[in-house]
Amino acid sequence: MKFLVLSSVLAASAVLAAPSSFPAPRQVVCDQSRQPSAEEATGAIRDWLADVNTVNAFVDNAAQASSSQAAHALQFAKKEPNDLKVLSRICGVSDAYTRAVQDLGQVFGGVLTNLQSVVDDRSAATRAATTINRIRCCNALPVLDVLWREAAESYGVTGEVQTSVPRPGACAVVKC
Repeated sequence: MKFLVLSSVLAASAVLAAPSSFPAPRQVVCDQSRQPSAEEATGAIRDWLADVNTVNAFVDNAAQASSSQAAHALQFAKKEPNDLKVLSRICGVSDAYTRAVQDLGQVFGGVLTNLQSVVDDRSAATRAATTINRIRCCNALPVLDVLWREAAESYGVTGEVQTSVPRPGACAVVKC
């Protein structure tokens, strides 16, 4: 009997934990008091651009990069979740924006873990860069385009910030 109950609980947990094929719900309630100002939103996009460019430079040269260069890229990559937190507080966003926020929250860990592996062991650079490029080229950077564009449009600052995310050279050959 205990086995049957445990089996049922585990099966229910697996169903609840499985990724949903349904679209993410539209942002229903937004706390206007937490919404970033236009300056905070543009600052987050500009800061994130610097982070993306730093990680791009590392992965484009990973085969020759040192552990200290990986540590530098890791330092910048660790700031990206903070920028996401700022941009995730924008009210009145589309379903695509909400899904982009969720997707980015799910893939950050893979980039950070692989950068840390190069800091810890320089010989991991090529393998780590391949994984990082797959995560970034196939998931993170395309949804970041959605995020930056809609955030800029929400505040009327599309001409003041970059709304297209730069890709590392490897994205041209990564198969998604």
